[in-house]
Amino acid sequence: MNNPKSNRADQMIGVGQKTKRQTKRARGKREPRLAAPYAKTLDQWARAVVLPIMLMAALASCVTPNQCDPSIPADPRLSALYEKLHTLDRQQTSVPLRILHLGDSHIAGDNFSGDLAKLFHTRFGDAGRGQFPAGDPFPYFRRKGFTVSATDGWETINSLSPHASGLFGLSGVRTTSAAPQDLIRLRSDTPAGLENIELDVLQQSGGGSFTLTLDGTPLGPFATRGDGTQLMRIGLNGKTAQTILLSPNGDGPVTLLGMGSESRHAGVRYESHGIPGATLALMDKWDAPILSAQLSLMKPDVIILGYGTNEGFDDRLNVPKYKALMEEKINFLQANAPDASILLIGAFGGNRLPRWSQTASWSQIKSIARKDFPCRPLELNERATYDTLQQNQNLLLARWHEPPRLKDVRHVQQQIAQERGLWYFDGAAVMGGPCGMHQWVQESPPRAYGDHVHMTSHGAKSMARSFWNALITPYESYACRLKGNTPTLN
Repeated sequence: MNNPKSNRADQMIGVGQKTKRQTKRARGKREPRLAAPYAKTLDQWARAVVLPIMLMAALASCVTPNQCDPSIPADPRLSALYEKLHTLDRQQTSVPLRILHLGDSHIAGDNFSGDLAKLFHTRFGDAGRGQFPAGDPFPYFRRKGFTVSATDGWETINSLSPHASGLFGLSGVRTTSAAPQDLIRLRSDTPAGLENIELDVLQQSGGGSFTLTLDGTPLGPFATRGDGTQLMRIGLNGKTAQTILLSPNGDGPVTLLGMGSESRHAGVRYESHGIPGATLALMDKWDAPILSAQLSLMKPDVIILGYGTNEGFDDRLNVPKYKALMEEKINFLQANAPDASILLIGAFGGNRLPRWSQTASWSQIKSIARKDFPCRPLELNERATYDTLQQNQNLLLARWHEPPRLKDVRHVQQQIAQERGLWYFDGAAVMGGPCGMHQWVQESPPRAYGDHVHMTSHGAKSMARSFWNALITPYESYACRLKGNTPTLN
């Protein structure tokens, strides 16, 4: 969904939820006493059954990191990924494992995706964050550990804009200028800096040239003029810098599709591109030849698709067409990145309170604050007549609830994952079901903002950890078994 109005960049993401049910024995209630023979029999049973179970549980909790839990099976859908991760673990490769994460506002602010990147980098090595959109593509944009900025003269076009036309790549953003006084700055805020710098620019017949300045040292000029319009990759292998400046030379327009870096050592490159309000259909506005060229150059090992929230809030969504669209995009990705494992993130939870709820004339709800409205899932009859209830501003819907299409979107995602053998992560279930987002808003500290769509940084960290555990825990057990380590009872 579109971003809530706030000047905080972390307002777009969050996740994770635990629910505990506690029962208490009524105080003062006397327990019935058993006859002696039965009490003795029960005591013998407890010693024979309960104590061994307690011993096994204690041993399981003491399993050291170099041991493995044989009860966690490997996931056959991820066998290719497991093998690549194990190759990294054994330091048998100098090539990074490359992850491409595409999605909506849940990754645009880089809370969820940035937390995932940190988990991968900590466990398997840091090979960078890949490419970013050039300049300042939209409010709330950021990449953890990096600062990207541009002067006002650059024209930045977001492919989500209603009148956007022209060519776009994986970032979904295009930035153009011909003026020498215009600058784009990319700075690494970590000591590692930027290694193996790469830029994706648009080659065009009237294209101009530009100069790169790496920590004060100018390089270039780099020409973008050529026959036809197509992707041009400029790679500075072996070059390292803390800050990169890019400026046109004034001899024609320079159009950037992305800029970034990849570390020279093995590890995980975690590249993510998200646009607030995006749906999977946004990929229709991206240029297929450019996408194909970028995927061929990147050679991703993993592609994560994180769409669905905005589709789920569209009451007019044509579900069969949505399924066909998802199949089409997955076919394209598999054809152009045949070695990539595709992971589907199910649409996260989200709740809606109809705007008319607080403007209605009913005295019993008119004075209720927006955050204080209750949440309750839609009944079957409410789902069946939802459009009519909305149109009539029926009091039945004057509460927080999950829009009906969100469930349909998840069903399609799960169905496609099952049919194609793709790994699926049910983020909505992690949040606690149809009213999970409402619960996250009520928590202290909250894991979601009051719009009931976007996660806070606290929620994003929680969701990233849940995703990580679901994906990597089976791998850890798999890798452990390959080493021949098993839990022992001594």
